[in-house]
Amino acid sequence: MIYLRDNTLFKHIILTLVVFFWMACEDSHSDHNTIYNFDLHPAGRVSSLKMNESEYENYISNDGFSDPAIRIPIIQDIYERFPDKYDFIFFVLNEPSIPADLNYYGKLIGVSNDIEGIGLSKYDYSSEYGSSGKLKAIMQLTGLEYLKYGPALHEIAHQWANFALLTHSVDAQGQNISSFPYGSHWGFTGGSSPGQLGGFDQNTLVENGNSSYTVDAFGPFANGGNGVPYNELELYLMGMLPLSSVSSFDVFTNITSLTINQSTWDFTAETRTTYGPVTLENAIGERVPSFTDSQKDFKLLLIVITDDNLSDDEWSRVDATAEWFSKNGDDGTSLFNFWEATNGVGSITIEN
Repeated sequence: MIYLRDNTLFKHIILTLVVFFWMACEDSHSDHNTIYNFDLHPAGRVSSLKMNESEYENYISNDGFSDPAIRIPIIQDIYERFPDKYDFIFFVLNEPSIPADLNYYGKLIGVSNDIEGIGLSKYDYSSEYGSSGKLKAIMQLTGLEYLKYGPALHEIAHQWANFALLTHSVDAQGQNISSFPYGSHWGFTGGSSPGQLGGFDQNTLVENGNSSYTVDAFGPFANGGNGVPYNELELYLMGMLPLSSVSSFDVFTNITSLTINQSTWDFTAETRTTYGPVTLENAIGERVPSFTDSQKDFKLLLIVITDDNLSDDEWSRVDATAEWFSKNGDDGTSLFNFWEATNGVGSITIEN
Protein backbone atom coordinates (compact mmCIF):
# COMPACT_ATOMS: atom_id res chain seq x y z
CA MET A 1 0.00 0.00 0.00
CA ILE A 2 1.27 3.52 -0.89
CA TYR A 3 0.61 6.43 1.43
CA LEU A 4 0.82 9.99 0.03
CA ARG A 5 1.87 12.70 2.41
CA ASP A 6 1.59 15.49 -0.15
CA ASN A 7 -2.12 16.34 -0.31
CA THR A 8 -1.67 18.43 -3.49
CA LEU A 9 -0.07 15.53 -5.28
CA PHE A 10 -2.83 13.24 -4.08
CA LYS A 11 -5.53 15.55 -5.45
CA HIS A 12 -3.70 15.81 -8.75
CA ILE A 13 -3.55 12.03 -9.12
CA ILE A 14 -7.24 11.63 -8.25
CA LEU A 15 -8.21 14.35 -10.75
CA THR A 16 -6.13 12.68 -13.46
CA LEU A 17 -7.83 9.32 -12.84
CA VAL A 18 -11.29 10.89 -12.92
CA VAL A 19 -10.56 12.66 -16.20
CA PHE A 20 -9.13 9.45 -17.68
CA PHE A 21 -12.24 7.45 -16.75
CA TRP A 22 -14.52 10.19 -18.08
CA MET A 23 -12.66 10.21 -21.39
CA ALA A 24 -12.88 6.42 -21.57
CA CYS A 25 -16.66 6.49 -21.12
CA GLU A 26 -17.36 9.52 -23.31
CA ASP A 27 -17.36 9.51 -27.07
CA SER A 28 -16.17 12.66 -28.77
CA HIS A 29 -19.31 13.63 -30.64
CA SER A 30 -17.47 16.33 -32.54
CA ASP A 31 -15.15 13.77 -34.13
CA HIS A 32 -18.03 11.99 -35.84
CA ASN A 33 -20.82 13.25 -38.05
CA THR A 34 -23.59 11.69 -35.99
CA ILE A 35 -27.11 12.73 -35.06
CA TYR A 36 -27.08 10.97 -31.70
CA ASN A 37 -24.62 11.04 -28.83
CA PHE A 38 -22.76 7.77 -28.26
CA ASP A 39 -20.99 6.73 -25.08
CA LEU A 40 -18.64 3.75 -25.04
CA HIS A 41 -18.09 1.77 -21.86
CA PRO A 42 -14.37 1.34 -21.10
CA ALA A 43 -14.69 -2.46 -20.87
CA GLY A 44 -15.06 -2.39 -24.66
CA ARG A 45 -18.30 -4.35 -24.95
CA VAL A 46 -21.27 -1.99 -24.62
CA SER A 47 -22.18 1.42 -25.99
CA SER A 48 -25.16 3.71 -25.54
CA LEU A 49 -27.16 5.86 -27.93
CA LYS A 50 -28.81 8.84 -26.29
CA MET A 51 -32.05 10.31 -27.62
CA ASN A 52 -33.79 13.36 -26.22
CA GLU A 53 -36.66 12.68 -23.87
CA SER A 54 -39.50 13.25 -26.34
CA GLU A 55 -37.83 11.22 -29.08
CA TYR A 56 -37.23 8.33 -26.72
CA GLU A 57 -40.83 8.45 -25.52
CA ASN A 58 -42.06 8.36 -29.11
CA TYR A 59 -39.64 5.53 -29.94
CA ILE A 60 -41.08 3.44 -27.09
CA SER A 61 -44.76 4.32 -27.36
CA ASN A 62 -44.90 3.85 -31.14
CA ASP A 63 -42.46 0.94 -31.38
CA GLY A 64 -39.91 2.84 -33.43
CA PHE A 65 -37.81 -0.29 -33.86
CA SER A 66 -40.52 -1.89 -36.00
CA ASP A 67 -40.90 1.23 -38.16
CA PRO A 68 -38.29 1.28 -40.95
CA ALA A 69 -38.68 5.06 -41.27
CA ILE A 70 -37.32 5.35 -37.71
CA ARG A 71 -35.15 2.22 -37.48
CA ILE A 72 -33.07 2.63 -40.64
CA PRO A 73 -31.85 6.21 -39.98
CA ILE A 74 -30.76 5.13 -36.49
CA ILE A 75 -28.68 2.29 -37.92
CA GLN A 76 -27.25 4.62 -40.57
CA ASP A 77 -26.18 6.98 -37.80
CA ILE A 78 -24.56 4.09 -35.96
CA TYR A 79 -22.41 3.41 -39.03
CA GLU A 80 -21.22 7.00 -38.90
CA ARG A 81 -19.66 6.11 -35.55
CA PHE A 82 -18.87 2.38 -35.76
CA PRO A 83 -17.13 0.32 -38.46
CA ASP A 84 -18.95 -2.07 -40.76
CA LYS A 85 -17.61 -5.24 -39.14
CA TYR A 86 -20.63 -6.54 -37.25
CA ASP A 87 -22.86 -9.48 -38.18
CA PHE A 88 -25.52 -8.36 -35.71
CA ILE A 89 -26.52 -5.10 -34.06
CA PHE A 90 -28.54 -5.47 -30.87
CA PHE A 91 -30.50 -2.65 -29.25
CA VAL A 92 -31.22 -2.91 -25.53
CA LEU A 93 -33.75 -0.53 -24.04
CA ASN A 94 -32.70 1.21 -20.84
CA GLU A 95 -35.76 -0.12 -19.05
CA PRO A 96 -36.02 -2.44 -16.01
CA SER A 97 -38.57 -4.56 -17.90
CA ILE A 98 -40.69 -4.49 -21.03
CA PRO A 99 -42.49 -1.12 -21.42
CA ALA A 100 -46.29 -1.23 -21.32
CA ASP A 101 -46.56 0.07 -24.90
CA LEU A 102 -44.57 -2.83 -26.37
CA ASN A 103 -45.82 -6.39 -26.80
CA TYR A 104 -42.54 -8.26 -27.23
CA TYR A 105 -39.51 -9.09 -25.13
CA GLY A 106 -37.29 -9.36 -28.17
CA LYS A 107 -37.58 -8.98 -31.92
CA LEU A 108 -35.15 -9.80 -34.73
CA ILE A 109 -35.40 -8.16 -38.15
CA GLY A 110 -33.44 -9.79 -40.94
CA VAL A 111 -31.17 -7.63 -43.08
CA SER A 112 -29.44 -10.17 -45.34
CA ASN A 113 -29.18 -13.91 -46.02
CA ASP A 114 -26.67 -15.68 -48.26
CA ILE A 115 -27.42 -19.26 -47.16
CA GLU A 116 -29.18 -21.85 -49.31
CA GLY A 117 -31.08 -24.87 -48.03
CA ILE A 118 -32.76 -23.36 -44.97
CA GLY A 119 -36.05 -22.53 -46.65
CA LEU A 120 -35.23 -18.87 -47.08
CA SER A 121 -34.40 -17.06 -50.29
CA LYS A 122 -31.20 -15.04 -50.54
CA TYR A 123 -31.64 -11.32 -49.98
CA ASP A 124 -29.55 -8.31 -49.04
CA TYR A 125 -30.91 -5.02 -47.73
CA SER A 126 -27.71 -4.16 -45.88
CA SER A 127 -26.89 -1.15 -48.09
CA GLU A 128 -30.10 0.55 -46.94
CA TYR A 129 -28.74 0.47 -43.39
CA GLY A 130 -25.22 1.61 -44.29
CA SER A 131 -23.49 -1.79 -44.39
CA SER A 132 -21.64 -3.22 -47.37
CA GLY A 133 -23.09 -6.71 -46.99
CA LYS A 134 -21.73 -7.61 -43.55
CA LEU A 135 -24.85 -6.96 -41.46
CA LYS A 136 -27.14 -9.99 -41.13
CA ALA A 137 -29.81 -8.79 -38.72
CA ILE A 138 -30.74 -6.32 -36.04
CA MET A 139 -32.48 -7.14 -32.78
CA GLN A 140 -34.18 -5.23 -30.02
CA LEU A 141 -34.44 -6.48 -26.44
CA THR A 142 -36.91 -4.48 -24.36
CA GLY A 143 -35.21 -4.67 -20.95
CA LEU A 144 -31.72 -3.67 -19.84
CA GLU A 145 -30.69 -7.19 -18.80
CA TYR A 146 -32.67 -9.17 -21.38
CA LEU A 147 -29.53 -10.28 -23.21
CA LYS A 148 -29.15 -12.71 -20.32
CA TYR A 149 -32.63 -12.96 -18.82
CA GLY A 150 -34.69 -12.58 -21.99
CA PRO A 151 -35.09 -14.30 -25.38
CA ALA A 152 -31.70 -13.50 -26.95
CA LEU A 153 -30.95 -17.08 -28.05
CA HIS A 154 -34.49 -17.47 -29.37
CA GLU A 155 -34.39 -14.29 -31.43
CA ILE A 156 -30.96 -14.87 -32.93
CA ALA A 157 -32.14 -18.33 -34.04
CA HIS A 158 -34.67 -16.58 -36.26
CA GLN A 159 -31.82 -15.59 -38.55
CA TRP A 160 -31.90 -19.23 -39.74
CA ALA A 161 -35.25 -20.71 -38.68
CA ASN A 162 -37.96 -21.65 -39.10
CA PHE A 163 -38.39 -21.07 -42.79
CA ALA A 164 -37.91 -24.70 -43.77
CA LEU A 165 -40.93 -26.68 -42.60
CA LEU A 166 -44.68 -26.16 -42.46
CA THR A 167 -45.58 -26.44 -38.79
CA HIS A 168 -48.87 -26.17 -36.91
CA SER A 169 -50.13 -25.10 -33.50
CA VAL A 170 -53.46 -24.42 -31.78
CA ASP A 171 -54.95 -21.56 -29.79
CA ALA A 172 -56.12 -23.62 -26.80
CA GLN A 173 -56.82 -27.13 -25.61
CA GLY A 174 -60.08 -28.87 -26.40
CA GLN A 175 -61.82 -31.38 -28.65
CA ASN A 176 -62.78 -30.88 -32.29
CA ILE A 177 -60.30 -28.05 -32.68
CA SER A 178 -58.42 -26.93 -35.77
CA SER A 179 -54.71 -26.18 -35.93
CA PHE A 180 -53.13 -23.51 -38.11
CA PRO A 181 -49.75 -22.82 -39.72
CA TYR A 182 -47.31 -21.57 -37.10
CA GLY A 183 -44.93 -19.47 -39.12
CA SER A 184 -41.35 -19.33 -37.93
CA HIS A 185 -41.77 -21.53 -34.84
CA TRP A 186 -41.76 -25.30 -34.43
CA GLY A 187 -45.24 -25.75 -32.96
CA PHE A 188 -46.03 -29.47 -32.66
CA THR A 189 -42.63 -30.60 -33.94
CA GLY A 190 -40.32 -33.03 -32.21
CA GLY A 191 -36.62 -32.58 -31.75
CA SER A 192 -33.58 -33.98 -30.01
CA SER A 193 -34.63 -31.69 -27.15
CA PRO A 194 -37.23 -28.95 -26.73
CA GLY A 195 -36.12 -26.23 -29.15
CA GLN A 196 -35.44 -22.55 -28.70
CA LEU A 197 -38.22 -21.94 -31.21
CA GLY A 198 -40.62 -24.32 -29.50
CA GLY A 199 -41.39 -27.98 -30.10
CA PHE A 200 -41.32 -31.06 -27.92
CA ASP A 201 -38.71 -33.64 -26.98
CA GLN A 202 -39.05 -36.39 -29.60
CA ASN A 203 -37.74 -38.94 -27.10
CA THR A 204 -40.87 -38.50 -24.98
CA LEU A 205 -43.34 -39.30 -27.80
CA VAL A 206 -45.80 -42.09 -26.95
CA GLU A 207 -48.10 -43.47 -29.66
CA ASN A 208 -51.54 -44.22 -28.21
CA GLY A 209 -53.15 -45.45 -31.44
CA ASN A 210 -55.84 -43.87 -33.60
CA SER A 211 -53.61 -40.87 -34.35
CA SER A 212 -53.39 -40.04 -30.64
CA TYR A 213 -50.09 -39.13 -28.98
CA THR A 214 -48.62 -38.12 -25.64
CA VAL A 215 -45.49 -36.02 -25.12
CA ASP A 216 -43.87 -34.21 -22.23
CA ALA A 217 -45.20 -30.70 -21.74
CA PHE A 218 -43.63 -28.14 -24.08
CA GLY A 219 -44.07 -24.73 -25.63
CA PRO A 220 -45.07 -24.52 -29.30
CA PHE A 221 -43.58 -20.99 -29.44
CA ALA A 222 -40.61 -21.23 -27.06
CA ASN A 223 -39.30 -23.33 -24.21
CA GLY A 224 -37.88 -20.96 -21.66
CA GLY A 225 -35.68 -18.21 -23.06
CA ASN A 226 -31.98 -18.76 -22.42
CA GLY A 227 -32.85 -21.72 -20.20
CA VAL A 228 -32.55 -24.29 -23.01
CA PRO A 229 -29.86 -24.90 -25.64
CA TYR A 230 -30.46 -25.21 -29.37
CA ASN A 231 -31.63 -28.64 -30.51
CA GLU A 232 -30.08 -30.59 -33.37
CA LEU A 233 -32.37 -29.25 -36.08
CA GLU A 234 -31.73 -25.67 -35.02
CA LEU A 235 -27.98 -26.27 -34.89
CA TYR A 236 -28.02 -27.79 -38.37
CA LEU A 237 -29.89 -24.83 -39.86
CA MET A 238 -27.47 -22.47 -38.10
CA GLY A 239 -24.49 -24.31 -39.62
CA MET A 240 -23.34 -25.64 -36.24
CA LEU A 241 -24.01 -29.35 -36.85
CA PRO A 242 -23.62 -31.68 -39.83
CA LEU A 243 -26.82 -33.00 -41.39
CA SER A 244 -25.83 -36.57 -40.55
CA SER A 245 -26.05 -35.73 -36.83
CA VAL A 246 -29.71 -34.67 -36.93
CA SER A 247 -31.86 -37.35 -35.30
CA SER A 248 -35.18 -38.29 -36.85
CA PHE A 249 -38.13 -36.17 -35.74
CA ASP A 250 -41.83 -35.78 -36.42
CA VAL A 251 -43.88 -32.80 -37.54
CA PHE A 252 -47.57 -32.99 -36.62
CA THR A 253 -50.15 -30.95 -38.50
CA ASN A 254 -53.95 -30.89 -38.72
CA ILE A 255 -54.27 -31.25 -34.95
CA THR A 256 -57.84 -31.95 -33.87
CA SER A 257 -57.67 -32.27 -30.06
CA LEU A 258 -55.39 -31.29 -27.17
CA THR A 259 -55.51 -32.07 -23.46
CA ILE A 260 -52.93 -30.37 -21.24
CA ASN A 261 -52.05 -32.40 -18.16
CA GLN A 262 -49.75 -31.48 -15.31
CA SER A 263 -46.58 -32.71 -17.02
CA THR A 264 -47.74 -34.14 -20.36
CA TRP A 265 -49.80 -33.16 -23.38
CA ASP A 266 -52.22 -35.52 -25.13
CA PHE A 267 -53.16 -34.66 -28.71
CA THR A 268 -54.53 -36.12 -31.89
CA ALA A 269 -53.24 -35.16 -35.31
CA GLU A 270 -54.37 -36.23 -38.75
CA THR A 271 -50.94 -35.74 -40.33
CA ARG A 272 -47.57 -36.98 -39.10
CA THR A 273 -44.47 -36.36 -41.22
CA THR A 274 -41.18 -37.95 -40.21
CA TYR A 275 -37.85 -36.40 -41.20
CA GLY A 276 -34.35 -37.79 -41.09
CA PRO A 277 -31.19 -36.46 -42.72
CA VAL A 278 -32.11 -37.71 -46.20
CA THR A 279 -35.78 -36.70 -46.19
CA LEU A 280 -34.95 -33.34 -44.65
CA GLU A 281 -32.44 -32.51 -47.37
CA ASN A 282 -34.87 -33.75 -50.02
CA ALA A 283 -37.50 -31.39 -48.61
CA ILE A 284 -35.45 -28.20 -48.21
CA GLY A 285 -32.34 -28.75 -50.29
CA GLU A 286 -28.67 -28.97 -49.47
CA ARG A 287 -27.36 -26.40 -47.04
CA VAL A 288 -24.80 -24.13 -48.73
CA PRO A 289 -22.40 -23.48 -47.14
CA SER A 290 -22.27 -26.85 -45.41
CA PHE A 291 -21.33 -27.41 -41.78
CA THR A 292 -17.68 -27.66 -42.78
CA ASP A 293 -17.61 -24.23 -44.42
CA SER A 294 -20.30 -22.35 -42.49
CA GLN A 295 -19.64 -19.27 -40.41
CA LYS A 296 -19.53 -20.11 -36.72
CA ASP A 297 -17.97 -17.03 -35.16
CA PHE A 298 -19.89 -13.76 -35.18
CA LYS A 299 -19.36 -10.15 -34.16
CA LEU A 300 -22.06 -8.24 -32.34
CA LEU A 301 -22.50 -4.54 -31.56
CA LEU A 302 -24.57 -4.00 -28.40
CA ILE A 303 -26.12 -0.56 -27.95
CA VAL A 304 -28.32 0.66 -25.11
CA ILE A 305 -31.07 3.00 -26.30
CA THR A 306 -31.65 5.64 -23.63
CA ASP A 307 -32.83 9.18 -22.96
CA ASP A 308 -30.41 9.76 -20.11
CA ASN A 309 -26.80 9.03 -19.31
CA LEU A 310 -26.42 5.53 -17.93
CA SER A 311 -25.62 5.31 -14.23
CA ASP A 312 -22.62 3.30 -13.06
CA ASP A 313 -25.02 0.59 -11.92
CA GLU A 314 -26.76 0.45 -15.31
CA TRP A 315 -23.44 0.26 -17.14
CA SER A 316 -22.29 -2.54 -14.84
CA ARG A 317 -25.46 -4.57 -15.22
CA VAL A 318 -25.69 -4.40 -19.00
CA ASP A 319 -21.95 -5.01 -19.40
CA ALA A 320 -22.25 -8.09 -17.19
CA THR A 321 -24.88 -9.52 -19.56
CA ALA A 322 -22.60 -8.87 -22.55
CA GLU A 323 -19.68 -10.56 -20.84
CA TRP A 324 -21.88 -13.53 -19.97
CA PHE A 325 -23.49 -13.94 -23.41
CA SER A 326 -20.13 -13.81 -25.23
CA LYS A 327 -18.23 -16.06 -22.81
CA ASN A 328 -16.57 -19.00 -24.57
CA GLY A 329 -17.11 -21.42 -21.73
CA ASP A 330 -19.50 -22.84 -19.17
CA ASP A 331 -20.96 -20.03 -17.07
CA GLY A 332 -21.76 -22.34 -14.16
CA THR A 333 -25.49 -21.52 -14.10
CA SER A 334 -28.66 -23.11 -15.42
CA LEU A 335 -28.77 -20.56 -18.26
CA PHE A 336 -27.03 -21.00 -21.61
CA ASN A 337 -24.81 -18.42 -23.24
CA PHE A 338 -24.30 -18.61 -27.00
CA TRP A 339 -21.20 -20.84 -26.75
CA GLU A 340 -22.99 -23.26 -24.42
CA ALA A 341 -26.19 -23.26 -26.50
CA THR A 342 -24.20 -24.29 -29.60
CA ASN A 343 -22.28 -27.02 -27.72
CA GLY A 344 -19.09 -24.99 -27.94
CA VAL A 345 -19.18 -24.82 -31.74
CA GLY A 346 -20.27 -21.20 -32.15
CA SER A 347 -19.06 -17.97 -30.61
CA ILE A 348 -20.10 -14.34 -30.46
CA THR A 349 -17.68 -11.49 -29.87
CA ILE A 350 -19.27 -8.38 -28.42
CA GLU A 351 -17.12 -5.30 -28.82
CA ASN A 352 -17.48 -1.58 -29.42
